[in-house]
Amino acid sequence: MSVFAVERVSRSFGRRSSRPVQALDRVDLVIEPGQRWGVVGESGSGKTTLLRLLAGLDRPSAGQIRFQDRPLDLGDQSSLTRLRASVQLVFQDPQSSLDPRMRVGAIITEPLRSARLRRSGQVPTDAKARLNEVLDAVGLPREAARRYPHEFSGGQRQRIAIARALAPKPDILLADEPVSALDVSVRAQVLNLVNDLVQDMGLTLVMVSHDLSVVRHVCDQVAVLKAGRLVESGPLERVYQRPASDYTAALWAAVPRLGDRWD
Repeated sequence: MSVFAVERVSRSFGRRSSRPVQALDRVDLVIEPGQRWGVVGESGSGKTTLLRLLAGLDRPSAGQIRFQDRPLDLGDQSSLTRLRASVQLVFQDPQSSLDPRMRVGAIITEPLRSARLRRSGQVPTDAKARLNEVLDAVGLPREAARRYPHEFSGGQRQRIAIARALAPKPDILLADEPVSALDVSVRAQVLNLVNDLVQDMGLTLVMVSHDLSVVRHVCDQVAVLKAGRLVESGPLERVYQRPASDYTAALWAAVPRLGDRWD
């Protein structure tokens, strides 16, 4: 059973009176349980649009997305509940994704208060115990729960965002450029954390990045987008060593390496 099957999916934006922007154009992609996918490409290639479709935050203009071998119908409450109980999203910028008026403990446990997720029977019922578990998992002290997001560094705030995503015990983690808003000095720390958590918890990962060296550090599969079209996809090392397109080869050549581990 696949986690996601993206079948000839297109997404366009624009009014009828103007020429629509084709963000995605007939994309096919199958994501299997336990795989770690990196979605890469230049700005405007459709990476975030694809992630939003997988997260159920938007609908395709054409084509279909299947989730756990069933059509994903955002108008059907049971279909949406299955998605929300299994999939969590880490946003790019923790500065804007964390409510500054809420204490960290309330931010992390907020998904556990969702009536829809509670009805699914898949989320932890002991919020305090789960809060402590995820704080430990992301390397933050338990007393952090009493503080506010502005009291933490950028890297720590992204750890809080990751803890919030992990709180309902998802099967799939979606990450939209999770380290691009962080200082270079802490990017490797957060990437190593994501890598360890995904491996230890047996999660399926889909991570968007414009930096292929970041993707190579965490992922085992890669999908390359260019102007909304899927250029190539498959095992990362094969695409890295034998790219099928000049565009992919140029992406590999253009990005800096973050350390010898990626060489």
